[in-house]
Amino acid sequence: MPIIVDLLTHLNHHFPLSRAESWDKVGLQIGAENADATKVLLAHEINDAVLDDAAGFDALVIYHPLIFRPLDHLNFASHTARLAARCIRENTHVIALHTAMDNADPPNALGDHLARQLKLKDIKVLSPSGREALEKIVVFVPQKAFDEVKNAMWQAGAGCIGKYDNASFSTRGIGTFRPLEGSNPDTGEIDKLESVDEWRLEMIAPKHRRAAIVAAMCDTHPYEEVAYDIFALQQSGQSYGAARMGELSKEMSWDKLEHQVQEQLNPPGTRIVRGTKSTFSKIACVPGSGASFIKDAVNAGCDCLVTGDIKHHDALQAQALGLSIIDVTHAATETAAVEMMKSTFDKMPEYDVRIFDKPTNPFEQIK
Repeated sequence: MPIIVDLLTHLNHHFPLSRAESWDKVGLQIGAENADATKVLLAHEINDAVLDDAAGFDALVIYHPLIFRPLDHLNFASHTARLAARCIRENTHVIALHTAMDNADPPNALGDHLARQLKLKDIKVLSPSGREALEKIVVFVPQKAFDEVKNAMWQAGAGCIGKYDNASFSTRGIGTFRPLEGSNPDTGEIDKLESVDEWRLEMIAPKHRRAAIVAAMCDTHPYEEVAYDIFALQQSGQSYGAARMGELSKEMSWDKLEHQVQEQLNPPGTRIVRGTKSTFSKIACVPGSGASFIKDAVNAGCDCLVTGDIKHHDALQAQALGLSIIDVTHAATETAAVEMMKSTFDKMPEYDVRIFDKPTNPFEQIK
């Protein structure tokens, strides 16, 4: 039966918690790592309606953190303190993903989904937050288990280099060992020196997937003691970050671009800032609040930025720089988040997963 730490490991495989922005609050916010985690409810954020539905579930996985700013007190006049106390009282464990999902591996980050919703092509990271740290994992495997161990490591995330996967290098050699009293050797006899035909198998792997890859490697390896090395690489992997830029399939007028954005995102409300261009081809987009990427979008040659939560002075700056903005509200840029979480459990029958599918956005449009 999976426990909370297993659930965290699973989520970290897809949305590396170490990549979350330094100001963010992600991971296990409420609960204990050794508690059961079979029944999981997914939601965009927490309110009372979400917690009503969470009754009977072990864990609640959310995009927006419940506890974002430090709590100076536990006075229940505070909305956050009251909801946190309710989670504790009802034994609901809470895990938040937020910018760990924003900074996931392209093309599986939230910004990639937003860019695809906007029908952009040639999607790239705009203003990377960092680059993926890579390692090389080396293991020595007997011939009979070579393919099984190799495939298990690939499936756990090893062997990916840029736009290539299933990459590895192997050389053949002779391994020696002597089983001692108390051992249970797969091959050989106690106190007898053995020589075995083995393969040295090498793969590049993302650092954040090390635990899963090593576990898969050891689970499929026939030896009681598995010999392996892990080397840090100077080479780094692909860049990651929250913002994206891409090309429209064809140049559009302002009216057509507005219509396409409205049709694809169906926002509860829209505000626009008109820049200097009347036709558009290169678009930047940022989930949530994207004002901090205005200068980056301009420097990258983008014609328009699609995001949410633009403040008055940010709009003035964008207009002065010639950049158009379509502000579709914070929530409309993040609609894919919960389905993205759900998709990671598609081949995980050990979890009973459900989505809270009612709106949590506090804003409504005046009709």
